[in-house]
Amino acid sequence: MGRQFKARCNQCQTEFDVREGGGLNFSLLHCDTCGEEKVIRQEEIQKKINDQNPALSYKEKVEAIAGACENGHYRFVAKARCPNCHSDDYSPAADANGQVRMAFYD
Repeated sequence: MGRQFKARCNQCQTEFDVREGGGLNFSLLHCDTCGEEKVIRQEEIQKKINDQNPALSYKEKVEAIAGACENGHYRFVAKARCPNCHSDDYSPAADANGQVRMAFYD
């Protein structure tokens, strides 16, 4: 299950959209350096996963399928990053009513 929400960077206060986690039909990874996201559809994973090293875990195989970002590598554990200062230190942002809005998806 994944989630999407508006975040506020704890370093520079920039607000930006964050998606975390995949869904039923896809995996969502972020670059471990710049935070760029990459979506890999389940059907692509199923086509390519058997070509991966059998000693690797499922997550390592999917990361290998995702390939490299121009700035780093797509990883399950990497977080989104602020588009302004590139920090991965952020918190969900409250709207004008003081509520945090978060959408969950599968």
